[in-house]
Formats: sequence, structure tokens, C-alpha cells
Amino acid sequence: MTVDTSVDDPIVLETVRALEAASAPLRPQEWYALADSHLRTMVEHRLRAIGRELVDVSEHDGKPGGYLSGWSDEVAPTVAAHRGELQTKDLAVLSMIYLHSHILGTLLGEQTIPLSAQLDAHEGPDGRDIVTAAELGDCLRTLQSHELIDHAKRPGLALRRLSVSQRRRLDENLVLLCRPNSLWARQIRQDRAQQPQSEADD
Repeated sequence: MTVDTSVDDPIVLETVRALEAASAPLRPQEWYALADSHLRTMVEHRLRAIGRELVDVSEHDGKPGGYLSGWSDEVAPTVAAHRGELQTKDLAVLSMIYLHSHILGTLLGEQTIPLSAQLDAHEGPDGRDIVTAAELGDCLRTLQSHELIDHAKRPGLALRRLSVSQRRRLDENLVLLCRPNSLWARQIRQDRAQQPQSEADD
């Protein structure tokens, strides 16, 4: 027997729209379609139909934060290939912020330094002058406008919309970059060597 779920459609559609427009994670206690497992599955189906997925996010302190929507793992590579108005200098600043605030500060528990000092110490392929002091303000405003960082210069809402596998891949790539000789980096390389080639190249 086919169950008529049309009565639930307005609730599901309202939740999908809210997820797409959300400026903060939606909490299940405030959104019935996210609290109810059946309706949440319907929300996931609706999102999947447009190349999106439901992302369970945590607060900065690790506590449950609620839900956002993000690009699915199948669609994400295509979206990433079209970075729009983001320039190399913008991505360099974003990398420094994410590296020092999340990878070094949160995952590895190391002391972090101010953003200006991070950039001064950068010795990547483009050297220390990849972002000048005069350009830094413009880069920060661009990243904030895309919700890639917040006003406290921490990773922003757009990064919290990454799926678990997308976030893990990003974290692992930065560990390989900044701590290539660590035990963690060695384990990452071993794990990737055992993956199918298509996954290892993502």
C-alpha cells in the first residue's frame, strides 16, 4: 500500500528552504521536520534531488549544533572547479585562517598566532608576498561576504556546510601540507594508497 505523504510536503519544503537560506544551523527542537526521523528522511530526499545533502554540524566547542544543507559529494568537485570571484590571494588567506585556527589550534592543540603574523611567516610556493598588507583587508571582506570566515576571522558558515567526507579530505590535505612527517600524515598516506584511484585523486 502506498502511503500518502502529501500532507507533509509543506513542512518538508519549508524546512528545505530554511536550510538553504540559514545563517546558522537549524536546531531539531525548533524544526519538527528535522526532529522527526521520517520527515528528516523526506528532507534528505528533497535535497538530494537538487544536488544537496543534509549536514549534521557541531558548535565550535564540539557540542551538537543542528543541521545545514551543503553540496553533495557527487556535485562538490564540479562546484569547486568554478570558484567565481575568489582569487589566489583570497584562498591563501582562507588557508592560513583554517590551518591555524582549526588544524593547528583545534586538531593538533598547538598555539596559534595572529593572522598578520601567520601571513608574514608564510613561505609557500609564492613566497611571503602572496598577500600584501594593503590587500589583506580586501581579502577578509571577500571571504566574509562568501561566509567563508566570520567577523572573528574564524572558519565561517560555508565551511560548516561541508559534508563529513569533504571536511575530512580538507583536514587531511592540510595535515599533509603542514606536518608531512607526522604519524598522522603517514597514516593518511597509507590509507589513501589503499583507496581506489578515483577516490585518491579527489
